[in-house]
Amino acid sequence: MYPDINIKKLRAILNNPHVINISSLQPKQIFEELKNANINADSVLFLNGDVWRYFNIEQNIFNHQALVGKKVYFQTFGYTNAKLNDNHYYLSFPYLVRHYSDIQFEPLDKNLNYGFACLNNKCSIHRFIIGHALYKHNLLESMLFSQNLFDHVLDRIEQDQNTLGLDQFYEYKSILPIILPEEQTDEPINFGRQDSEIPFDLSAHNNAYCFIATETEVEDYPYEQNINLPIATGKSFKSFQTRQLPFVIGARGHYRFLKGLGFEMMEDLLPKGYDEMPFLQKVDAVVDTVAKGKDFVKDFYFDHIREIKHNYELVNSTEVDDLILYRIKDMIS
Repeated sequence: MYPDINIKKLRAILNNPHVINISSLQPKQIFEELKNANINADSVLFLNGDVWRYFNIEQNIFNHQALVGKKVYFQTFGYTNAKLNDNHYYLSFPYLVRHYSDIQFEPLDKNLNYGFACLNNKCSIHRFIIGHALYKHNLLESMLFSQNLFDHVLDRIEQDQNTLGLDQFYEYKSILPIILPEEQTDEPINFGRQDSEIPFDLSAHNNAYCFIATETEVEDYPYEQNINLPIATGKSFKSFQTRQLPFVIGARGHYRFLKGLGFEMMEDLLPKGYDEMPFLQKVDAVVDTVAKGKDFVKDFYFDHIREIKHNYELVNSTEVDDLILYRIKDMIS
């Protein structure tokens, strides 16, 4: 199935609005896009996913002169749909563009080398904290882990290392970047892997029983503010496609959202109440779970083949997408 099929279905439900893709654009670029847009339709669909980062400018977008009198829809990676008024809507479609596989499910091999895998490209604060915690507890060597070094956020983390409790900040930073064995190179590497098609031949997906996904955001900085940032990108769905156990570090209520889409989250893998834990407690849960080792997670994997198979078949069907589209149609009708 073509990866943009859901965009076509969404446009049909919304009566073929003018589409503007503002994903990953900075606010200045968003308004430049609007300034140059030639909009003849009665409605506009923003394919964004990232505009929630700039929630303070969303009203300015709604009120832009190019959109006066038009219905405006924001497709977001959030958990819920929202009708703000008769002309302004938020649409929850967290994994809008993706690939589907028609390969029949088979469990992973019984002789994999690792229990856990976790891929991180940008050194955002929450990802650095997770890597630091695993490093501090001597767990990185026992798993497949990656983390890059190029991100400017490191300066901010260094400034606040004491506040964040990073007592081994420099020791951990000194071993970055951490690169998967098959991706070692003498050149700087950006292993963001932006394409929506998953590299199934990557060791992190085929040589570990559990994939730890770190969502784009979890809580706003500083963490003491406890501002929840509900967002579900393709990272949260990856383990379903790679036939691995899901272990997602997301906002509070993230597992509840994914279960509401029909996925089996196998929460008995994690400490009780994990889904509602604030971020720093989830970091402790990561450390405690990874510390249980490969044999533990291997046994857990083969005790939960039914659930893993269910997730694989569900994510490669149109059931989730149809449910999301139904919820959108129900709200706007």
